[in-house]
Amino acid sequence: MQVQPMAQPANPMEVSSGGGMPSMPSISSASNTMDPVWQRLWLRCQQHDWQSLAFIGSSKRDPDGVLEIAHGMARLASELGQELTVFDARNLGLKDMGRMLAQIQSITSRGKRCIVVLKLVTENPTTVPMVQNVDAALLGIFIGETSVIAASRTVDEVGRAKFLGSVVLNASLSR
Repeated sequence: MQVQPMAQPANPMEVSSGGGMPSMPSISSASNTMDPVWQRLWLRCQQHDWQSLAFIGSSKRDPDGVLEIAHGMARLASELGQELTVFDARNLGLKDMGRMLAQIQSITSRGKRCIVVLKLVTENPTTVPMVQNVDAALLGIFIGETSVIAASRTVDEVGRAKFLGSVVLNASLSR
């Protein structure tokens, strides 16, 4: 993946484009499921077949940003009459991986969907094996915070084919 430094957008909700990975909306973590940006994120994710989705990213300024977006997607799914479970696996340890994978399997085997929120591979060694055991992934890029090295390493170690795209997040404007 080629991640290029990005200038801060004038509008935190603008759709961003970037280096070799499909772009997703740039959104703040405050969810308004009627907002077209949220709907665009949902619709772009629906262009791919998945039951389990990893959402990878982390921010010191907005530590719950990726989790909040996953919950926003779950609210949108609920409004559409669909069930979407969110797992917070950001601090998942090696000894708990088997149990988490069993929970994901239990949900997906019943035809339901789930999102697993994880940290970048530079911050949690369980991220790679977890992502390799789900159907697809999104990469959360925090403007001014996510390093090119951390994002590139995450994509390289997980495998580019797993990623549906990236979501650009503006942590400073999300609160």
